[in-house]
Amino acid sequence: MPKSKRTFLREELSNRFIPYLRSIGFERPEHSVKADGRSAFPFGSLVRKHGTAQDIIEIQFDKYSKPKFIINFRRDPPEFAKERRSKSGIHKWAEAEAFRLHPRPKSPGWFTMRTFFGLRSPETSAKEVVDQLMNVFPEVESWFNDREMGQHLRFCPYVIISQCNRQDGSAS
Repeated sequence: MPKSKRTFLREELSNRFIPYLRSIGFERPEHSVKADGRSAFPFGSLVRKHGTAQDIIEIQFDKYSKPKFIINFRRDPPEFAKERRSKSGIHKWAEAEAFRLHPRPKSPGWFTMRTFFGLRSPETSAKEVVDQLMNVFPEVESWFNDREMGQHLRFCPYVIISQCNRQDGSAS
């Protein structure tokens, strides 16, 4: 069975971008769930300790299996978690200051393979997309180091629920 375009893209990221992230200190947490190639997050979360905080990067693929992805990133400080009571128990939650890296300035677009109706090979197209990612990724490092907002970054807030302790004492 021939490889899909998404498979070529995932392999190129595995061969070039993931080793680059590891070289600058990012690793998969030991307790992370094993992700598979069909998942929207085939590499899981990659974490780097930054003092007492954590820098987190996720590569999110299109949920409809199209050959495209986006880079989500954030820094979680240690005092991040707050407690909040509800009917189901006590939740530890936080609003993350999260961002996305996009391929074009001030655009919400995703990093996308373009084979031009088969005129360009999937291998070449995957390499070009990862080249494009590697060219704009320094903006993410600038944000982690100086909180400098580059042209390819967009704010993307969301809530993280880390734990729920029910009032009966059990955790879920």
